[in-house]
Formats: sequence, C-alpha cells, structure tokens
Amino acid sequence: MFLPYLRDEETLARPWAIPGTAGMQHRIGGLEKADKTGNISYDAANHDLMVRTRQAKIDGITVPPLEVDDPDGTAKVLVLGWGSTYGPIGAGCRRVRKVGGKIAQAHLRHLNPFPPNLGDILRSYDKVLVPEMNLGQLAMLLRAKYLVDVVSYAQVRGMPLGAAELAEVIGNLVEETEGIDDDARHLGADAAAVTHGEALHDPIASANGHSANGHLNPEGAR
Repeated sequence: MFLPYLRDEETLARPWAIPGTAGMQHRIGGLEKADKTGNISYDAANHDLMVRTRQAKIDGITVPPLEVDDPDGTAKVLVLGWGSTYGPIGAGCRRVRKVGGKIAQAHLRHLNPFPPNLGDILRSYDKVLVPEMNLGQLAMLLRAKYLVDVVSYAQVRGMPLGAAELAEVIGNLVEETEGIDDDARHLGADAAAVTHGEALHDPIASANGHSANGHLNPEGAR
C-alpha cells in the first residue's frame, strides 16, 4: 500500500509518486490529509500534527549564515534589507561612508527559515534599520522573533526607494545613535548630496575587501 505522507525521517520530505504509476494512486488538493495515508482528515489532533510537521520541515532547511558588510567592524547601525531594496540600500550606505559615517549593511536572501546567525547579528548593533517597499512586514517579523526593536522605514508609493533618500535616513540614524543633537546633525544631508559617481569611488572600502559597487569580496566577508 502506497503511503504518500510517509515522510523521510531526516528531511521530512514525502515520496514522489510519478503520475500513472500503478499502485501509487492518492488524493491531492487543499483539504487536510491524514498522516501517512493521505486520506482526507477532519481530526483535530491530526491537523495539529500535520501543521507542526510542515513547520519542522521548513525549520530543518539549511541556509548559509548571513554576511555583513561592515568595513572596519565599528559601526553602531546596521541596515538590513531584502528583495529589491538591495541596490538603494547599498548606494545609500556608500554615500554615508563617503562623508565619514560608519554603517553596516546586510541583505537577507532567505526569509523562512532565517539565517542561523541573524539573531546574534541584530543584537550586536545598537540600531537596526529595515527599509521596505511595503508596510514593514519584515520589521514586524524580526521584532516578534528576535525581540529587537528594529527601526522600520516603509514606503508604498509604487516607486523604488531612492539612494539619496535612504542616505539621509541612514545618516540621521547614525548621528542619533551617537547622541548628536538634532540641530547639530549634518551627516544625513551631507550623504544625500553625494553623487552616484562620487560614492562609487571609495578606496577605503576597496582596501577593506569591498568592490566599487559595494559587493563583498571574499576576503572582506565576515
């Protein structure tokens, strides 16, 4: 008897049934299935088991540790992004560094599960800024899972985030974290005024293992 939900003990993956194979007929669809047999089930205990098993399967996926772009390792603020914010965040960070600000950057490529070292990284910085092109969904998940009060910068204007816009936000947060009074802050405005070409020319970043476009060189990763 074919058991479509007899899972692999290590990966929790189910066996594949090639369509048309004799003896491997089973039900498919969105209704909850019984463990092992795959029959439709309305049993509460079985539903609880199946939900937890599916989550355990996801939790067991191995994803690589998150790499942080922090040139000299002394930044107090981390900018964390995901998806299409990669380019604007990188450009914003380069502009802040160009005018003397210390800023770290990381970009998530795995959201479920998160990288295994993400919690430690978040807690190692005084402030974590999360720019998103939504209403702050990632920020909400990070706060709930890691109990870190991340700073959300969310925009839903149907347009990409701008490098100058983010540079000003990042620069202001860096000075706020360093305890600089509002009327004495200038890093954000200075960073926003840096041109794209000026930001790309960064010999300090290159010397610390970063290419001109902000990507980590292998020797510069941590």
